[in-house]
Amino acid sequence: MKRFLVWSAIALPPTLLILLSLKPLEINALRLLGCLAVIFPAVLMVALLAVPDLRSQKRFQRQAAVSLVLVVSVIVFNWPLRVAYAFSRPAFEQVAEQVMAGETLTTPRRIGWFRVQRIEAPGFAANGIAFQGLRLWTGIHPHGNSGFVRSSPDDLRFNLWSHFKLDETWQFIAED
Repeated sequence: MKRFLVWSAIALPPTLLILLSLKPLEINALRLLGCLAVIFPAVLMVALLAVPDLRSQKRFQRQAAVSLVLVVSVIVFNWPLRVAYAFSRPAFEQVAEQVMAGETLTTPRRIGWFRVQRIEAPGFAANGIAFQGLRLWTGIHPHGNSGFVRSSPDDLRFNLWSHFKLDETWQFIAED
């Protein structure tokens, strides 16, 4: 029972946050969930420092510190999404070449580590705002899609809820 409690307080928050960051969620939602996940290891750290019997538990202190560092790193850098994108980028580029060549690709389909619900070729988007680059939508919703856009970060013409720059050519966005 003691091991389960320690695991749930130390390992569960960063594990869940890493899995949630791969969904991918909007970056604002990830930050909110991350702030909530910081509470568990932070409370444990305070308890380890405040309760005299727990001060001698160096192993628990190290585990809580590592858990806290993992949670904060996911909130600040969103490295799980960046790692998944880095492994998926060759597949993204291959799909981009196919779409630019005029091929029609069926969806939903898995591209790299992500499940893409809809692919929109460069041109005027359904939202009618302006000419946009290639869009690989991972989430379809009537109030706004979320997914990967092949476009310069300075030239995003979307009604954005959140934006996460992956590199100079690919962005992860969520429309409002």
